[in-house]
Amino acid sequence: MKKFTVTLTKVEREEMKRITTKGKHKSQKVINALILLGCDEGEYQQKRSTNEEISRVLKTSMRKIGRLYCRE
Repeated sequence: MKKFTVTLTKVEREEMKRITTKGKHKSQKVINALILLGCDEGEYQQKRSTNEEISRVLKTSMRKIGRLYCRE
């Protein structure tokens, strides 16, 4: 069931990328940023990923991804 559509602006995408590449952040914050980048359906996203692909690549559960309101 689709709850929300994640659409990030260019500034939001840059912030998520910054979290994943620079500085010290808690691991869950980095994982959440990576999930949001993968689920983004906005105009600045080149390749959309499915929840299954995100789950496999990040080695996280489908439930965690679902809690962040990504598409199924």
